[in-house]
Amino acid sequence: MQKLILALAWEMGCGKGTLTRYLVSKHAAQMYRFSTPLRDILDRMHREKSRDTMQKLSTALRHVFGDDILSEIILADIGQSKASCIVIDGVRRESDIRYLKHLQGFKLIYIDADLSTRYTRVTFRGENASDTTKTIEEFIRENEAEAEARIRDLKEISDIVLENNETIEDLERAFEKCISI
Repeated sequence: MQKLILALAWEMGCGKGTLTRYLVSKHAAQMYRFSTPLRDILDRMHREKSRDTMQKLSTALRHVFGDDILSEIILADIGQSKASCIVIDGVRRESDIRYLKHLQGFKLIYIDADLSTRYTRVTFRGENASDTTKTIEEFIRENEAEAEARIRDLKEISDIVLENNETIEDLERAFEKCISI
């Protein structure tokens, strides 16, 4: 049986977590996150897991070990998986999929939403330490950070682009329309 490998790219607050939870519950997908190794290292260093510290650590690791270091980790992890549907959460640059895009069943899905919708979602969910008190100006600045700015380039090379400015159900329907599992 061929695996379906869905790599999700998005800007902050586009609904990637929502789609991931849907895939895990509806299709028994196994999830892998690019941020997991970063969070693991920050835990070992007893550092705050904020967006800023994760971006800095990601940049440092890529500088020392190459742009595709996190992709190599994900590739090794999914190679051991027995799941028929895999979700890769957190693709931020083309080098993240350098190896993955050659796997059978691979699809890059870009999730898009407008800026104000994304800001509202990020501040409401409070995933990272400073999210609930973030101003719109801070959100825009974070959107222009190197790791965030490069995400937009992925839209052009994606296999599927999903717009997510409406309800969760609308996002789920749009996904099911594009992919048959």
